[in-house]
Amino acid sequence: MFETLFNQSQGTISFNPAVVVVNLIIAFVLSLLIALVYKKTHKGLSYSQSFIMTLIISGIIICAVMMVIGNNIAAAFGAFGAFSLIRFRTAIKDAKDMGYIFLVLAVGMAVGTNNYIIALATTAIVLLVLLILTKINFGSIRKFSYILSFNLDTRQTEENVYKPVFDEFLKNSNILNIKALEQGHVLQLSFSIKFISEKDLEKFIRTVEGLTGISEVNLITAKNDVEY
Repeated sequence: MFETLFNQSQGTISFNPAVVVVNLIIAFVLSLLIALVYKKTHKGLSYSQSFIMTLIISGIIICAVMMVIGNNIAAAFGAFGAFSLIRFRTAIKDAKDMGYIFLVLAVGMAVGTNNYIIALATTAIVLLVLLILTKINFGSIRKFSYILSFNLDTRQTEENVYKPVFDEFLKNSNILNIKALEQGHVLQLSFSIKFISEKDLEKFIRTVEGLTGISEVNLITAKNDVEY
């Protein structure tokens, strides 16, 4: 039974030099597009240039492997055994990175088996979906856009001196942390805030910095998830 199966699968797809070159170029171009979209939509601190290059070369390599295998089951088992010897020790920090890896692999397999329509359609649709989801910040549950921190010297002003400014510029504010410095005379305050209009961001910072008794004003964006 197994002998019959292998005998029926010995005929491999023939690739002339021109087809091989074209397939590798197409795999490179599509993998490059995927890498560019990954770079554009990436969020956080876990960006890696080596991962970008790995996405590109993975698509080309998988395309070449699929051309080598063709419809030869024996070659497929051999390739599987060869790849199983490779151990990947680099941890994937962002779950979305795994999706990009699978996308590159799928595109490389499609191009390597001359399924150009599948490769082009998959690349176009998936990248379009990724761009749209990133644009609308789909899946985010954050109610606040920024983290604001500053020091308040209670010897120079009242503790709620910033409240009128908050009422004027902010839609929402929530205190996150209070730390007492200099024997309790200076308060280090941290807030999660959301602006009524982000066009007033610079004006808001200047106004807060101009308040008596307030120093070391810092504003950090909290729109994106941060990975380390």
